[in-house]
Amino acid sequence: MKRAKTTVSSIVDVLCDALCFSVIQSFQHGKSLKLWTRGEVAAEQGFLEVLKHGQLIRFGEYKGEDVDEHARAMDYAARGGHEDILQWLHRHPNHTFACTTRAMDWAAEAGHLHIIQWLHLNRFEGCTSDALAGAASQGHLALVEWLVEHYPGLALSAEVLADVAENGHLHVLKWFHNRGISIESLDSDVFDYASMNNHMDIVEWLHNHGGTASESAMALAASNGHLSMVQWLHTHQREGTSTAAIDGAAGSGHLAVVQWLCENRTEGFTTDAVDHAAGNGYLGIVQWLIERRHAVETPLAMDLAARNGHLEVVKWLHTHGTAGCTTAAMDGAAKRGKLAMLKWLHEHRSEGCSTNAMDFAASKGHVDVLEWLHLHTTAGCTTDAMDFAAQNNQLEALEWLHRHRSEGCTQDAMAFAAEHGQLEIVQWLHSNRSEGCTVDAMDWSARNGHLEVVEWLHTHRSEGCSPDAVDAVIRAGHLPLLQWWYANRHERSTWNAMAMAAEHGRVNVLEWLHRIGETCTTKAMDLAAENGYVDILHWLQAHRTEGCSKAALELAISEGHRGAAKWLVEHRPKEASLARCMKLAREYGLEDLSDWCVTRKKPNNAETTLS
Repeated sequence: MKRAKTTVSSIVDVLCDALCFSVIQSFQHGKSLKLWTRGEVAAEQGFLEVLKHGQLIRFGEYKGEDVDEHARAMDYAARGGHEDILQWLHRHPNHTFACTTRAMDWAAEAGHLHIIQWLHLNRFEGCTSDALAGAASQGHLALVEWLVEHYPGLALSAEVLADVAENGHLHVLKWFHNRGISIESLDSDVFDYASMNNHMDIVEWLHNHGGTASESAMALAASNGHLSMVQWLHTHQREGTSTAAIDGAAGSGHLAVVQWLCENRTEGFTTDAVDHAAGNGYLGIVQWLIERRHAVETPLAMDLAARNGHLEVVKWLHTHGTAGCTTAAMDGAAKRGKLAMLKWLHEHRSEGCSTNAMDFAASKGHVDVLEWLHLHTTAGCTTDAMDFAAQNNQLEALEWLHRHRSEGCTQDAMAFAAEHGQLEIVQWLHSNRSEGCTVDAMDWSARNGHLEVVEWLHTHRSEGCSPDAVDAVIRAGHLPLLQWWYANRHERSTWNAMAMAAEHGRVNVLEWLHRIGETCTTKAMDLAAENGYVDILHWLQAHRTEGCSKAALELAISEGHRGAAKWLVEHRPKEASLARCMKLAREYGLEDLSDWCVTRKKPNNAETTLS
């Protein structure tokens, strides 16, 4: 029997099946599946059944370097193009306000016109100019047309048109041109970026309609190896270029472009041409420039080549070059763990290395390099070696330095390790070194949510933390850490904790602070409005009595948060009247919000003041 082909998507489908989740959880011996399931991920991937089983997932804790921590569940569903999930979240009482302007902005960039239209009809958050920028730069012309019609106040910057040209969307450029944008008035970046990515159709169209380039156009095309574009610009454009053309082409390995420019242009090149060609391992270009064009290099050429492990380039420069190198050659090789390069330089060159060599090697965990440097060189290291090894979780390097070197470390070592959540390193330093730490250790680990490290420092160290440590925990939304803190330490926020949580969109923190009896002021709603957190506004309205001040409406409008402004008008009319909203919308150039106010105004509206 032929087995069906297994794909990644089919595996994900199975793992995100709600029934499968329930079965798996039954074998977890009490470990809740919510510990490894994020609601935002399910929303973006389109797994409605997962979302419906709310006890299995959690929201508001989706974090990471590439994650917008202030985005909400509906934002992710919109980016994924899942209207069914948007509808479910919109109707669900716990998620009805889990939306920001990112929903429209992200959907526009992804090309989901039907999502944009649904959000426009059913939601009030609106969008920002990022929506138009994203749609245009990705070539979604139908979306661009719709946005311009329904949100005429969205700004179109020169940078957006440059992105359009860079990505090759001629049809979008033509549309904007037909809408009245003068090609002659465009920034030269539009022409330059089209040249950079070899979009000949755009370059010719811009040229025929009066567009101008800068001297960067040919340099960018040359750096990317687009010889035909370089030749076209040479024939048709008057702007010329600079030494950056040959320098960039050489550093990127484009010998044919280098040769053509040398034979047909007069700008020449600088020492960067040989230096960066050498650094990137392009020996053929190095040889051609030196032998055929009498180029000269600087010590940077061998330094970069050594750092990047290009031994053949280093050998050739040693024999045929004139500049030699500096200690940066061995230092860079040590940082990259290039032991063979270090040995060759040590045997054939006299520059040696500096303390950076061992410091860099330790920071990257190259123990073999540390051992070799220790035995064959005299430069030694500094306390940076152990400090950076601790920061980068290089325990083996730390142990080696502790046993074989005498420089030691500073109090930064433990602080760096704590900051990155490296408990094992913190414990090792505590047991084996005497430098200790400062309040930075607990401050930095708390700021990054490393509860285990904070607990350990609390139990085993006496330095404590600084007065504003709790502020950082609240701002970052680390609720489990905050709960531990309130139970185990005496420090509290330096100003109103609930207002701080509201300012940073931390609804989970806000709910908990409310439950334990923390006080609140109108500042909470004001700051939530200023930052566009409609879900926070709604929660405060439902659970608190402080309300907001009259400043809330202008704070929201001044930052372009249309959804927050609309919410305030509808739910806090005493502080945010419709007439005042219309006045402020016009002052700040939010035409779509002003139009919304007009549609909301009743024929015999009694409002007469603009206060």
